[in-house]
Formats: sequence, C-alpha cells, structure tokens
Amino acid sequence: MSGMTDFEAGQLVGLVTELTNKVTELTSTMDKIEKRMAKQELQLAKGKGMAAGAVILAAMLGGVSSYLMGHIK
Repeated sequence: MSGMTDFEAGQLVGLVTELTNKVTELTSTMDKIEKRMAKQELQLAKGKGMAAGAVILAAMLGGVSSYLMGHIK
C-alpha cells in the first residue's frame, strides 16, 4: 500500500506514540503554569488594592493631622 516496510511502519508508530506522550506532558505542564499564573495575578490584584488602600489611609491621616495641628495653635 504505502511502500513502507514493517520495520519502517513500526518506527513510525513508535514516533507517533512518543510525540503523543510529549504533547500530553506539555499540555499538562501548560495547565499547571496557567493555574499558577492565575494565582499570581490574583495576588497582584490584591496587592494593588492593599497599596491603594495604604495610600488613601496615609492621605486621610495626613489630612486629619494637619487639621488638628491647625486648630491647636
């Protein structure tokens, strides 16, 4: 049919099987990386929220302290 010997056909089947296994491993690795990235993005978003909250809190405390210092005179 294809002009391949049984040995060549066996080699081809072996290579296709090996390639299939490698693709499966790569897919699994990519899934793990995507999950890790999602967790890190969530942590980054939380960190940005905490930083924004700290800046707002510092501004409010600065405003309150300057108001109090102005009234103490």
